[in-house]
Amino acid sequence: MNEKKNLTTEETFALAVENQKKNNFQIAENLYKEALKKNPNHFESIYYLGTLLAQTKRFDLAKLLLHKAIQIQPNHADAHYNLGVVLQDLGEYQKAKSSYEKVITIQPNYAKAHNNLGNVLKELGERQKAISSFEKAIEINPSYANAHNNLGIVFKKLGKLQKAISSFKKAIQLQPNQPDAHNNLGLVFEELGEVQKAKSCIEKAIEINPNYVGSYWNLHSFASDIDEALTILKKLYEIDNKHIKAKIMISAFEGFKGNFNEFDALIVSSESNHPYTRSIKWIFSLPKVPKIFFNRWNFYDAVIALAENSRPFYEFGVWNGISFQYLINNFKKGFGFDTFTGLPESWHDSQAKGAYSGFGSVPKIAGGEFIVGNFEDTLPKFFSKKRPLASLINFDADLYSSTLCALNYSNEVIDEKSILVFDELIMNKNWEKDEYKALNEFCDNLGISYDVLAVSFFTGQVAVKLKKN
Repeated sequence: MNEKKNLTTEETFALAVENQKKNNFQIAENLYKEALKKNPNHFESIYYLGTLLAQTKRFDLAKLLLHKAIQIQPNHADAHYNLGVVLQDLGEYQKAKSSYEKVITIQPNYAKAHNNLGNVLKELGERQKAISSFEKAIEINPSYANAHNNLGIVFKKLGKLQKAISSFKKAIQLQPNQPDAHNNLGLVFEELGEVQKAKSCIEKAIEINPNYVGSYWNLHSFASDIDEALTILKKLYEIDNKHIKAKIMISAFEGFKGNFNEFDALIVSSESNHPYTRSIKWIFSLPKVPKIFFNRWNFYDAVIALAENSRPFYEFGVWNGISFQYLINNFKKGFGFDTFTGLPESWHDSQAKGAYSGFGSVPKIAGGEFIVGNFEDTLPKFFSKKRPLASLINFDADLYSSTLCALNYSNEVIDEKSILVFDELIMNKNWEKDEYKALNEFCDNLGISYDVLAVSFFTGQVAVKLKKN
């Protein structure tokens, strides 16, 4: 004991670092505090204690200490970097951005700071700037697998799927046993409709990490029936019994099998207001329960089989043209409507104005005719001429205003055989205020109703046919 009391500040600090490296966090914390009793302005003890508090998820205290460390050494790049990490964990993205920018000012080739700045810019919706940050991190360190993976994530969000594939494949080449890149590559293949490739990637992620709950969640979207989906989701829930979405979907699928006990308990629980619960409650309230599908492509196949394929289809919200291409493979003609510059207004707090931009690039798809501009400008002119009745109309505009506008103008090409697909009708936080609201308002104004034919909970898609009351 006396020997410990006789340690210098530097010796106490060194002992603390040694214990921190061994994950003896409480011992290390006590030693850092002991060093600071001897020298309250000992930079290293303040800084390392800040990193320890961050490591043990006490972010508010960590933030205070790292600020103090920076006051003592304003140009310490690692202190600014770790403060950025803490601010990022606290969701203070603008402040985190400033911290990483300060790191880069001090040390321009700090690859991790460029990578983390990219992640913050992504959260702030500044995706083009995020790409530049990830590319800079990769320029500094071409073997930086995490930066390649993060770059792929942004490319995917921007709809640049081939570039996303290249980034994820590079990440996997550099770090074959990193499950995130395999999982993310699977999601891109799924978006492209390459279902078997997607499933293989997701399964590879689970093989690498058998407790990867995100991949189990994605895997259930490839289930062939409710029993298979339940098996996957129950495995996920064994791993993480706090996974609310899995819990809700298990109760829903049990309900589809005739066992409503879990769902009845759910709707009087704290999860009763969850958007998934509200969505499923609406489905169960319908006069006839619709057919359930687990991914976009199985859903499309089912509704295409019900459609009059001698007629053209219409799509409101084309973006990168992937769903349009899938649909045109089954119909002779398609009409696509989009600004190709993104959403004309913010979609609640989930997507900013300009999201889903095609950057002005209009797809070149044989059989497709694309009408470019805001719906309120283009639809009156387009529908001023007689147009053929619709086999299927895909409403993928997300916004209430855009969907209602599309419904009102396309009414003249809808009859009792036309199938209306709504891409985001349910499952998201504000679903009752968007496509769902537009559909019901449209029907109420015309004194008609609709039958729900098919639903995909995983994608939020719902297919309906209109009917006269």
